[in-house]
Amino acid sequence: MSPSPKVVVQTFDNYAKSQLTFVQNIAELAAKPAYIECLYESHVVKIVMPLVININPTVRMNAVLCLVRLAGNSEPCARQIVCSKNLLSRLLGQLVKENKYYKKNCMNLVKNLSKYSSESTEIVIKECGGIDAILICMKDFDSLVREAAMQAITCITRLDVKLSQLIVNYGVLPQIVLCLKEQQQSLKLYALSALDEMAKNNEDLAIKIVDIPTLPHVIIFLTPNFVDKKVQKSALILIKNIVKHSLYLTENAIESNLFPEILFLMAHPDESIRSNSAKVIREVVQHSVQIAQMVVNSGGIDKLVNVISCSQELSPIPAVLALGYIAAMSPKLALAIIQSQVLMHLTTILKSDTDKLTKAGTVWTLGMIGQHSAEHARYICSCDAITNIMNVYMDSNLENESRHKCTVALEQILTNCDDFNVLENLLTPSIPVEIMIIILDKISKILPKNSQARRSFITNGYLKMIQNIKPEIHSELFQVIKAVNCCFPEDIIQMVAGDFPETVMKTVDKYVPQSDCLFFNRQLKSNEHEHIMNKSYAIIKTDLSGEETIYK
Repeated sequence: MSPSPKVVVQTFDNYAKSQLTFVQNIAELAAKPAYIECLYESHVVKIVMPLVININPTVRMNAVLCLVRLAGNSEPCARQIVCSKNLLSRLLGQLVKENKYYKKNCMNLVKNLSKYSSESTEIVIKECGGIDAILICMKDFDSLVREAAMQAITCITRLDVKLSQLIVNYGVLPQIVLCLKEQQQSLKLYALSALDEMAKNNEDLAIKIVDIPTLPHVIIFLTPNFVDKKVQKSALILIKNIVKHSLYLTENAIESNLFPEILFLMAHPDESIRSNSAKVIREVVQHSVQIAQMVVNSGGIDKLVNVISCSQELSPIPAVLALGYIAAMSPKLALAIIQSQVLMHLTTILKSDTDKLTKAGTVWTLGMIGQHSAEHARYICSCDAITNIMNVYMDSNLENESRHKCTVALEQILTNCDDFNVLENLLTPSIPVEIMIIILDKISKILPKNSQARRSFITNGYLKMIQNIKPEIHSELFQVIKAVNCCFPEDIIQMVAGDFPETVMKTVDKYVPQSDCLFFNRQLKSNEHEHIMNKSYAIIKTDLSGEETIYK
């Protein structure tokens, strides 16, 4: 009987089918985290890795999918894949000849291998050809392949500035910017996300992004004609992370027509858009008084107030802090904020049940407004903000950092406050020592020049109150109490403290009454009283003859 080639072909067919069935089953199991540990103990990586160079393209593609799932669900599996450098290099090296599904799986593999450490990521992109594979996929016609490549870039740049720099040096930025011009929403979102991860790492990377240029293509998404909220939100986050670094980057954004588009978005119906627009303004106004003035001249204060007043689910803190940064720039800008009825909204926040972080930020902004002069402080005090700041400070659940902000703000405002009645009313026995020191220090500067204030301080009992405080010698509280006491005669201090001077007591000892009429004569008073009582018993009677007779 002659040998039949069909037997050989059938044997190879069975082998190929068995490989495909095996790798497909493993890929399904690898998608379920419950099986990962068992697969790892069964040396799944060592068995599957050789299949990535299999002659059958379907087997290769499923092998890569299996590795993607293993790397995504298990760090030990990811380490094993990275250690198989030769096979990983061949897997990524043959990417040019493969179809779009294989390329997408390869990008997902690079992304999952880059989740765990910068060391393993560096091996993947430098030694195994990961960066070249990314560039190939970024130039692919299929949008899904480019999306997967940008997700890999985002994951890599999130880990390390050094890796971000490496990616940028290989020339991926122009390819990412091209994706901003595409019609697909998902491509725009992934491109913005990748750029954002680079921009927020450091200023050098942000400058490279701006120099391409990128900002004109991003700011287009802020125009009223563009209606995609997700893209707008991502664009605002990217712009915020670019302009926060320096004045140069902020000026670039302004030259790219950031205004007035950003101001219009603070009146957007979507709260997340309004909030992120306020975050951009918060970063922009920090860099120079000229930019802060431009925002104010463009109606920025009213727009920020709108963000605060319309806040519901999201915190108004970005807009509140933006106002604080504007106010800090100059007394004129702080006065413009006061005249825009901002203080009413800020005081409302302090009275509300909002979170402590928002209240602390509001307190900081009030401090920035009131720090400039007595006029600014007077406005703050007139809207009852000081009392509410004190209430926030007294909250036992307040964190130390937030409490410190309250202390600083009170010091900034009260140092300029010239309303003695306000200062007096704040001075209560239960007031914290830190705040008492601030108030007494300011009072000690007013009293020497104001006789009415000195009289009020005595008659209202505040001078006596501070005498009952027993601070440690040479402490700060001791020093400010001493400074206040120096504004009054020593005799007055001793009297209100209940400790009369010895000179006064000697005068009492030597005193001799000058007249007896000054004293009460109890005996004389008793005789007079008896005479009156006896007289009251005398009754005037009239007898039958008509003559009046006195009977006792």
